[in-house]
Amino acid sequence: MTVSEPPGSQPPGDDTALLTAALDHTWAWYDGRTTRAFQVVNYYFLASAILGTAYTSAINTKNYGLAAVLAAAETGLAALVSIGWFRVTGAAAAAEPALIELQERMARRLRMDSMRIARSQPGILRWRTLVALGFGLSALLSVGGLLYAVILSVSP
Repeated sequence: MTVSEPPGSQPPGDDTALLTAALDHTWAWYDGRTTRAFQVVNYYFLASAILGTAYTSAINTKNYGLAAVLAAAETGLAALVSIGWFRVTGAAAAAEPALIELQERMARRLRMDSMRIARSQPGILRWRTLVALGFGLSALLSVGGLLYAVILSVSP
């Protein structure tokens, strides 16, 4: 391992310790943000299941006002979680170019093509379309549930 020297006296590509630290930092950033993004989706599924069960119970007991409130809450939840998901994945995606570059440098120095993992894998943004579609459909379903509850509440 090479000893770190003061800035400017040695090119960063020659400092193994600095390169390793940069790769570790970049990976920690990327991994932390992608993990958080998928945790957000998992918690959203849990909250949606609870709200959906409560909505169904409210409809079955003919408590349409409560059902309308629950459907509106689900719509708001879908909007808030989707905004949060896109912010977190945007932060994760910002680390992808640096991760690719650092892995490229390490691969060249170690003469190991198998180190070039990030370049060959699709990033977190590959999920963007699927997640946007899922949140959009969820919000649409929630609005439909809200309309259904409102229509039932005003019908004799």
